[in-house]
Amino acid sequence: MKRFCLRTVLTASLCVAGLPGIDQAKASDLWEIYELALANDPGFQAEVLAHEAAELNRPLDQSVFRPAVTSNAELGRQRSDATGTNRTSDDNQLSVQASLSIYDRPGRIKIAQTEIRIRASEYMLANARHDLMLRVAERYFNILAAQDAREVARLEKIAIRRQMDLADERLEVGLGTQTDFFDAKARFKQAEANEIQAQNLINSHVAALKEMIGVTPEALSPLGADAPLVLPVPDDIHAWVDKALAQNVPLRVQSLNSEIALIEMDRQKSMTRPTVSLGAEYRWQDSNVMSASPDDSTTTSVGLTVRYPLYHGGGIQLLTRQAGVLYNRENRLLEQARRLASSQTTSAFLDVTSSVSQVEALFEAIAAGESALEAKEEGFRAGLTTNLDVLDAQRDLSISRTNYLRARYNYILSVLHLERSAGQLDEEDIRRVNSWLD
Repeated sequence: MKRFCLRTVLTASLCVAGLPGIDQAKASDLWEIYELALANDPGFQAEVLAHEAAELNRPLDQSVFRPAVTSNAELGRQRSDATGTNRTSDDNQLSVQASLSIYDRPGRIKIAQTEIRIRASEYMLANARHDLMLRVAERYFNILAAQDAREVARLEKIAIRRQMDLADERLEVGLGTQTDFFDAKARFKQAEANEIQAQNLINSHVAALKEMIGVTPEALSPLGADAPLVLPVPDDIHAWVDKALAQNVPLRVQSLNSEIALIEMDRQKSMTRPTVSLGAEYRWQDSNVMSASPDDSTTTSVGLTVRYPLYHGGGIQLLTRQAGVLYNRENRLLEQARRLASSQTTSAFLDVTSSVSQVEALFEAIAAGESALEAKEEGFRAGLTTNLDVLDAQRDLSISRTNYLRARYNYILSVLHLERSAGQLDEEDIRRVNSWLD
């Protein structure tokens, strides 16, 4: 990962690159899945459209200070009957009005708010992209972990089957007991159940990934045996927390929301100020009575209109007070966002450092488990250990293998979560992780 130095490289004891059912020629890697998610994930696309809509508020608010032109036309005819005399009159009018706002402080403040809202929308879109990256990585590695669990169960079945056959042979020659055979058979059935459960998990995780990308991936590229295992740089939890307090994306969004609420207080107060607009009108009128001379006239007027709010039932004062309450609320949420960013970064940092130690310990556990299994198998053939001892050793080895492979994925996800909490997650991180796949 960026800002991470390469250190020890571990070699997996279980080769997952050639898992049954994986066609490597058609396998999709993490970057390909991420690109599909960018184009097809409904949640992310909704955020893209939300940002586009937010950007349209800029010209929308600015249009208030551009000229506005309206026109009206009226065609009328009136007929009257008085004292035996019929009269018909026409009244036709055409008018064009133009207006231009000259001074409108609330409108100007609203434009300033809109600019901040657009910046907040940009951060929200970035946060949605970060969320997409993590969801893709989590669902991708969930599938690989389930495939690993299925392969471990398959290998365990093979080993237990061999042990069950050996127990059966010893029973036939009078060297074993039925208990040994039934113990092996019970473990064999449990391994079968584990394999079925792993397959169900694969199907479930594939469906979850399909929800994002819109198609079912034929196969996924597995994590390579030489994927790096490194500590954060700097290896200082306080430095990462400081980064988060300065760059965490949700914290930045909440900071902008607090700024918007502060400006809203000023906007509500400015509602008591006058507004000034320039207006012009051209009016043509044709009014006549059939028995009289036509009356055709035009009128042109230009003037300033000043509107000053005198009293609105105390509504402006109440809105100003409400804006102050909402500003205090946004400040509380800002403090909550700071604490959450600090907490999440601390947790992610500890997850990364503990994952490094956990993977190394589990790697050693596999080596020790293989040695223990080999010794107990030799002891069983020599009559020094029981069949149950061998089965227990096989079970412990399978658990260590499964935990080791899962821990490698958890390490990668912890690194991505740390980058996100510190506001540094980007597509380069996805490309780097992708380079660790076979």
